[in-house]
Amino acid sequence: MKKLTFYFAVMFFAMQTIVAYAQTPEKPEPGFTLTLSMGRHGGEFSKNTQVLLLTLTNTSKEVINESWCAAFHGMYDLNVVYNGVPVEDTDAQKKYKKSRESGRCSGSYFGGPTDPGKTRQEYFYYDTTKPGTYEFTVTRETFPWNPDKSVTVKSNTITIVVPEPEAGAAK
Repeated sequence: MKKLTFYFAVMFFAMQTIVAYAQTPEKPEPGFTLTLSMGRHGGEFSKNTQVLLLTLTNTSKEVINESWCAAFHGMYDLNVVYNGVPVEDTDAQKKYKKSRESGRCSGSYFGGPTDPGKTRQEYFYYDTTKPGTYEFTVTRETFPWNPDKSVTVKSNTITIVVPEPEAGAAK
């Protein structure tokens, strides 16, 4: 009888483990990495505008094609922290993100492919007029319209310190 009880206990715990893993959908590995760096300031913007360069590297064995929704930073989120406090999105950014998340994008743009092992670069511009410490990170979902399958890919963080203007300096 003890042997039978032992087998039932083992079967019970095995079934619990199987059920727990069966309910957790496996998320695929991201097919890309994101690297953020300082871009070159060409002088076309004010000196207070930071130029950030994002490099997406295709680490998969598949070609990454960009759709209209993904074009022009569409699928990236630039996360900014100012003096330790996350900067909230503007109303326009919130509205855009909501429409993007719904998957309802229109237009005829189709970005060029990014072959396996190749990179694609995007520029971000951010006004840092106020003195303080700014931290920039970019994120992107792997499958934005399929949350059960999607993973958030996060870049490194860039920190920029804007000093107080010197006393008597021309404004």
